[in-house]
Amino acid sequence: YPHTTAVVVHGLQLASSNDIAIVPGVLENGIAWLKNHQAEQVTKLRNYPKEKKPWKTHVDNIDAFVYMVLVDAGHDNVAMRDFLYRDRQHLAVYAKAMFGLALYSVKDQEKLDMIVRNIEQFVVHDAENETAYLQQPDSYWWYWYGSENEAMARYLQLLLKVNPDNQTAPRLVKYLLNNRKHGTYWKSTRDTAVVVEAMADYLSATKEDQPNMTVEVFVDGNLQK
Repeated sequence: YPHTTAVVVHGLQLASSNDIAIVPGVLENGIAWLKNHQAEQVTKLRNYPKEKKPWKTHVDNIDAFVYMVLVDAGHDNVAMRDFLYRDRQHLAVYAKAMFGLALYSVKDQEKLDMIVRNIEQFVVHDAENETAYLQQPDSYWWYWYGSENEAMARYLQLLLKVNPDNQTAPRLVKYLLNNRKHGTYWKSTRDTAVVVEAMADYLSATKEDQPNMTVEVFVDGNLQK
């Protein structure tokens, strides 16, 4: 259950960073489990050239998710970082964005620049509507890493770190806002939560959460306040 564990740990990390009380030991136990899982995957990747069981030929998308979560927890497995970079073409756009966020945190600029360029080739701009979105392959839409909304949300978070003044960021925000269902949510509780997380980062990065303005309220043409 590495994916479920990564989701839960990431959620607990967000809660902790926002001063929400967590049952003691839960977050630490989750991180420890993910570290053991990651170590097992590194062993499998190292075993492949020697045809020693158990092995795996290349990294997968969950490896990128787990790596991001563990880096957020202060644990950088350099071997996994190198494997993820080596096998980056096997990663979905969503996973590339996650890997990019982790690379930013560990300050690996060379790898980060390449990952950003890899993702940029999937960006489509709609000049007329002033929006932008990620054009992803539709061959795995039913998997978690095939979520278009979540992929764009993670990419938005990455852009806010590496190039916050890029015109793509506000265009992604507009595209996501325009593609809500009934104006209140996206496709699921999960992708809605991820998009809201990214939107909060956008408000903070652009200081839109700290408005400085004078507002006049009119009712029927009369100034009320």
